[in-house]
Amino acid sequence: MRLHRFYTNQDLQKGGQITLSDSGLVHQMRSVFRFQFGDSVTLFNGDGSDYVSEIVSIDKSHVALRVTQTSVNTWKPIVKLTLAVSMIKKDNFEWIVQKATELGVSRIVPLISERSEKKGWNRERAEKIIIEACEQSGRSDVPTLGELTPLSDFLDSEKRKILVFHTIGDSSIYERKINEEIVALVGPEGGWSEKEVHMFHAKGYPIVKLSTPVLRAETAVIAIASIILIK
Repeated sequence: MRLHRFYTNQDLQKGGQITLSDSGLVHQMRSVFRFQFGDSVTLFNGDGSDYVSEIVSIDKSHVALRVTQTSVNTWKPIVKLTLAVSMIKKDNFEWIVQKATELGVSRIVPLISERSEKKGWNRERAEKIIIEACEQSGRSDVPTLGELTPLSDFLDSEKRKILVFHTIGDSSIYERKINEEIVALVGPEGGWSEKEVHMFHAKGYPIVKLSTPVLRAETAVIAIASIILIK
């Protein structure tokens, strides 16, 4: 039976013992799952390994565990994909964060573009969604979450290869050879503005399209991630 998985930012090593004191996590383990002395769970801290750990004590405020087994998580994304996504409505953006994490995206960067629907966001909540998605999906690495960044600033600072996705593209995603490391730049509802498209052309970024009907922004993001990561 698969063990329940929990994230911690503490160092983990075989034979080591740690104490968890986060109130939400303790409540979940003690009152929701009703774990007791001797029960085992899997812990991970983002280093790419899983740590089977046995509960040695548990009360209302703390859970102490001893690491009994360690193993390198064999799942690794075939491409290090950054999703740089223009901000959309809160619930839809959080859905993107969750599903992108489950699919294996390595980095998520929220952008401010001319047609962004929302200029602010709750970073703490997005980080929590990422952790929960890692726990659920079995990932032992944790995607990087970037700061909310104006589009022009992101383009000026980004050194990775960028593919711009747009409803009208110069080529199809299926015609592109994608390997190793890539940035997928995805616009908001209504797409990129004419000014932004001119900027992409001026900077020499390939503009590609999906061979589908016009998709909602959040649907397009997940379709792109799926095409690139699931082969």
